[in-house]
Amino acid sequence: MDQQTSSQAQLERGDTLLKQGDLREAAEEFASVVRAEPGNPAGHLGLAEASLALGDFATTQTACAQVQQLAPQSAEAALARALLAVLGQRFDLALPEIDHSIELDPTRGYAHALRAYVLRRLGQRYDGALAEARAGRTWGTTDLDHLFAPLQPNDALPTVATGTELAPQIPATPGPRPWEQRSSRERQVVRARFAFRGVPVVTYTLMAINIGVYLLGMVVGPDSLWAIGASQGQLIEHDPTQAYRLLTSMFLHLNLLHISANMFSLFFVGILVERLFGSGRFTVIYFASGIVAGAAQAVLSPVIPSIGASGAIAGIFGAFGAFLLLRRRTLGPAANGIIGQWVFWLAINAVITISSTQIAGWAHLFGLISGFVIGLIFTAATSRQRARPGY
Repeated sequence: MDQQTSSQAQLERGDTLLKQGDLREAAEEFASVVRAEPGNPAGHLGLAEASLALGDFATTQTACAQVQQLAPQSAEAALARALLAVLGQRFDLALPEIDHSIELDPTRGYAHALRAYVLRRLGQRYDGALAEARAGRTWGTTDLDHLFAPLQPNDALPTVATGTELAPQIPATPGPRPWEQRSSRERQVVRARFAFRGVPVVTYTLMAINIGVYLLGMVVGPDSLWAIGASQGQLIEHDPTQAYRLLTSMFLHLNLLHISANMFSLFFVGILVERLFGSGRFTVIYFASGIVAGAAQAVLSPVIPSIGASGAIAGIFGAFGAFLLLRRRTLGPAANGIIGQWVFWLAINAVITISSTQIAGWAHLFGLISGFVIGLIFTAATSRQRARPGY
């Protein structure tokens, strides 16, 4: 039982590392499972997936053969046959095998990612975009390009017999300590991390804090919280220690309508953007945009106090726009519709902002701009990382 638990944890770690682009570490995790449990088809399949991403096509072929020998009627075997078809650049043969694998196990995120890749190679960009979105919902990310190393025309791979023993050649890089050597606390941390993978924890946490602060204001009186937390340019100018208000004002709201509108926006946009950029970068986008927005409002409208998460939320939407701009070709025809909806949202918010004297217009504008710039930087950095040798 302990061995099975350890192998399952390693498979999950390998899956997450593969998704994040840590390809060599993922390959080592899967290879460790293969060495400990040679009869585990999931370990061989994971190694095949990681090897394909690394461009080690011979190991991919060997691992796929092992999967078919160990579990010929399984979802893993269907996916292994699809990978072999991809290696032979027979994408028309790969697609039905992927569909069969998904029919047997619809929760496997990599299968949806592979389906998106195959559909794009077949020229079916719209269906590929839909499959990529499905991969995002199932696997928690739509950043999939690093999973598939470029295939060269007329690649000649040696034929591998079904019964050939797998002897993976993993680059000699230090990997994580074996599961058995980790303390109980480390194991609990790993289990917790994998229990919450794909969950937009930061978005839910921000919503909880905002709602909690609003409820607290109803108990102690909103004026009490606004007095110590609202942002005002003149106050900060006369006493720079009051600059903390640029942060605290992001969690204060005027009334029920104000917080409801912001929380609905944060829920619908935040979940998507957190999954696109990851929780860490999403946190940076949110707080950096919110602080820049608050600072702009304080400088350009120093007399008027301001509160609310609108600037930070505008930054999240700006980051989403940056992602769409740089990845529009990957999305294919679906990108035009998504970008159109994004522009429509901007237009609606611009009209509301201009027509209302209670909305901090400068905060909206500079929050949007800062989020867009940060989103450009993060999206471009991810693209450069995928382009580095070894990815």
